[in-house]
Amino acid sequence: MTAIASNYNISTQNNNIFSFQSVSRNKDKDLTSLSAYDWLAHNEFVQLEGQGSFGFHNYADANKKFQAIYFTLKGDIAAHYAFFRGIVLAGQPKEIYLENIHENRSFTLKFYKKNEAVAKQYLEKIFRIVNEEIRFKQVLRKVLINQEKHRLEEKLLLNELSN
Repeated sequence: MTAIASNYNISTQNNNIFSFQSVSRNKDKDLTSLSAYDWLAHNEFVQLEGQGSFGFHNYADANKKFQAIYFTLKGDIAAHYAFFRGIVLAGQPKEIYLENIHENRSFTLKFYKKNEAVAKQYLEKIFRIVNEEIRFKQVLRKVLINQEKHRLEEKLLLNELSN
């Protein structure tokens, strides 16, 4: 019996020893440190069409570099193009210009390099609003379906009681 007890003490002592001390998740990239272009490139709802940048050589002292990013929407957000476009048309920060080319449903984001953080924050805000709207519509659709099922079940029960 002492052999069993001593084995038990050893096994309980070993249960507290682990070969690893912590578990961490690998992240693709820290999205907060990405440029506006890279942020869009990592967004599953965006199809990048290209980018451009140029400086003002005639005014080299101004030290201004202009950025342009061309993109279209894809996935769930592409189906909500009109809503996305409406948010863009509702207003934008003065430091950037997000232009919509309605004929081909594309967008061009224009900003000075020094205003890149503002551009990225604006994009994050727009995509967050649209994603929240998509989620709201999905939940509302489920609620309406459940209400209709409930109404039909009540009607069926009333018909059964009437017979």
